[in-house]
Amino acid sequence: MLNEPTHHTTMTRFNAILLLLLTCREGTGFIGNQKIVFPNKLHWPFKEIIVQRTNNNSNVYHPSSSFHTFLQSANQAVSDYSRTSEFEDVPKISCEHFGTCPGCVTDEDVRRIPVISSAKRYFNSPSLRLQRADKGEDDDFFKVIVPSNVGGWRTQAKLAVAKKSAWGRDGCIFGLYERGTHNVLTIPSCEVHHPQINRAIEILTKATMNVRTSAYDELTGSGLLRYVQCQVERFTGKVCLTLVMNAEKYKDTQPELSRLTSELKKLDSNLWHSIWLHCNNSNGNVIFARGTERWSRLDGPEFVREALCTTDFSSDKKDGLLYFTPATFRQGNLDGFDIIARDVAEAIPTNAAVCELYGGVGTLGLTALSYAHYNHPLFQGNEEENFKYDGLRWLRCSDENPANLNCFNRSANSMPSEVTGRPTYRPTKEKLKERKASGKRRKKIKSSQFQKTRNEGKVSYTVASATKALLEGQALGAECLIVDPPRKGLDDEVMSQLCKPFNPKQPLVESLDYLYEPTWNTNFANDVKTLIYVSCGFDALARDCDKLLSGNAGWTLER
Repeated sequence: MLNEPTHHTTMTRFNAILLLLLTCREGTGFIGNQKIVFPNKLHWPFKEIIVQRTNNNSNVYHPSSSFHTFLQSANQAVSDYSRTSEFEDVPKISCEHFGTCPGCVTDEDVRRIPVISSAKRYFNSPSLRLQRADKGEDDDFFKVIVPSNVGGWRTQAKLAVAKKSAWGRDGCIFGLYERGTHNVLTIPSCEVHHPQINRAIEILTKATMNVRTSAYDELTGSGLLRYVQCQVERFTGKVCLTLVMNAEKYKDTQPELSRLTSELKKLDSNLWHSIWLHCNNSNGNVIFARGTERWSRLDGPEFVREALCTTDFSSDKKDGLLYFTPATFRQGNLDGFDIIARDVAEAIPTNAAVCELYGGVGTLGLTALSYAHYNHPLFQGNEEENFKYDGLRWLRCSDENPANLNCFNRSANSMPSEVTGRPTYRPTKEKLKERKASGKRRKKIKSSQFQKTRNEGKVSYTVASATKALLEGQALGAECLIVDPPRKGLDDEVMSQLCKPFNPKQPLVESLDYLYEPTWNTNFANDVKTLIYVSCGFDALARDCDKLLSGNAGWTLER
């Protein structure tokens, strides 16, 4: 429900949150609740801002000087960070590959990064201070904190492949491209990689040498192995390995692929969670080609599982798991993203209806769903035995990658039914005893029936782009909107809808079926009070922030 303005004021209050997650190659970082955090181990800031949205447009934000000025002057204020006490005793990365490796921008002091200075100056600029709820009075609005170790945090890595020598049949080397070239630089002792990734690359190097696997040559188009992706399942320490081959289909990789997978398991069978093949015979630097037919699981389970960050491992309560496959997007720094996901969950209003765009497998939305049910202060502080807190009213997630749907449903079905509202098919101990005593077999459920019922409850997923999902009414009736766009930022149509002024005459409905007015006149984000924005590029965040503040919707920064 919208908070209607009183008769003596012209302001309608809306909260919004802008969360900034920046990456260094594949690093992540975090700022939340007026502080920057480098989650579990590296480099970049994550900024959270609470926003007000009003229908009083007397103070229009003019971003012309803020965004470009503070990006261009980033280097000038890097030294500002060294003069604050919050930067004491921060460990160094001290990687032996730094300098030649293009992966990291620093290996000594992760606070001395131009983008952090740029973000601090941007969010504390005079023009933005006027748009903050505190009117710029809080000098601690932007803090930088490094909460944990800076090494060993990366649980996912995509590495290029090259010939070990000019001969080309004595194995492959793995690493990153040197700056400005396509020469592969090996990084066997990378300090930010999870140790199991370094171990996997060591085994891969030996295996390709033993079976004489050919590396792809982009000049001639010959050779087989192009890229590899390593993903570590954190609670087992095993590696999900994807081999990207220069082939159109599976049979074109034989017999080299079979020899390589057999050798990998022979050298260290306990290291591998699963081994996958991805066929990519396209030109260019794209690692994964489009199409589900390009993927083949060669060995091991289908899903890499990760615990929800709300899970309390000291209790018997099971919060559920997140499911990933190599075909779905997964953060390189999961420990850091856990901090972000929890901070997002804490920022969502009580008993809100939530829509998530650019949702991936639903990490942010499902975390918020679990947190709202079990960990919300309203739930924690109530001592009545019969008190029941339902958490979020509903959750709608969407993303254009079709591989995400199965992962999302697996994750949602692994969570308790009282959290998701979905029926559970796990029989109780009493039911099992009854079945055993009666000698009756379990009644089979038709697959079509199961497919229908498992999408019931208060969680749903739509395979659609952010624009399509929004225009189909996914955010209608939602008080909270979560967006986690790619580096380019929000789609134009999504930004256009968020910048529309609130229409008090538009009815509050949760589906287009009940909205009896032309779509061209519909504000598809009309009901959104809280906007949560997670970005992987500061330039995109600053640009989108400028547009939101200068639009007619009346957004203002609250924190």
